[in-house]
Amino acid sequence: MLRQAGDHQVLVEFDAGEADVRLNFRVHALLQGLEALPAVGLREAVPGFRSVMVSYDPAVLDREDLLDELLALDAATSDLRDLVLPSRIIELPIAFDDELTREAVNRYRITTRMDAPNVRERSNTDYIVQYNGFPDREEFFRTFLEPEWWCASIGFFPGLPSLFSLDPRTQLSAPKYNPSRMWTPEGAVGIGGPAIVLYPMESPGAYQLFGRTLAIRRPAAPGSTVEDSHVFRIGDRVRFVRVTENELLTMRRAVHEGSYAWKIEDADYVVSTYLDDLERHADAIKHIAKQRARAAADVEIP
Repeated sequence: MLRQAGDHQVLVEFDAGEADVRLNFRVHALLQGLEALPAVGLREAVPGFRSVMVSYDPAVLDREDLLDELLALDAATSDLRDLVLPSRIIELPIAFDDELTREAVNRYRITTRMDAPNVRERSNTDYIVQYNGFPDREEFFRTFLEPEWWCASIGFFPGLPSLFSLDPRTQLSAPKYNPSRMWTPEGAVGIGGPAIVLYPMESPGAYQLFGRTLAIRRPAAPGSTVEDSHVFRIGDRVRFVRVTENELLTMRRAVHEGSYAWKIEDADYVVSTYLDDLERHADAIKHIAKQRARAAADVEIP
């Protein structure tokens, strides 16, 4: 769908129905097509999860010509099987149900909503476990650690990545807070809908918290850009590794001191890998979806 989004902008949107990772792959396919076009009249293309905001100069590029070009590009890139995307694999530690995220949840209970159904023993973890139908926390943690997580978009707060599982069997989800928290610790890991987010700074927030990772904003060096201070790029993949809270605190100290050895590997992503998994695990995907839906139906929504 194409929408006029201002005097100099057109918004390209793909299927508003659901948060399907394949929609984000279509966003990347369109971006690749736009990069191959002559730059005359095109100013900027900013991706979202399932959309691209295209800015152009109407004095140089006719709006109707741009719309025709966008439709032609989308038609030409609709087959995702041959799509290969620039990507990196980032290994991140996570300490589950750490003390600082528990403090954020407890503050919410005390100051905002004492009867919040998602707050249990100063934690959101058991609510996530029940909502997804897991028998216990360890099964939830194991399921979270297994897949790579795709960085589909960055935004809302500067440098905040929204991550989606690249294993279609994962299907984790959780409703958001209602109302939102007033404080979330930097580095907190949360889930809202099917998206995992990493909070790059202390901030308000509405995602259910279940752990903490490293600071993902690095001190800016002289002459560096804003982007240089952000660890993540759109299209990155994350592998989470479980650590203790004391181990995480040691790693976090090294990040702030500038001595932490980041584990980042360049590795293009072949989209057909995901498409093949959808076909190969189709029966398991349907079965898990039914299990998740039954469990969620029995849980009170905040």
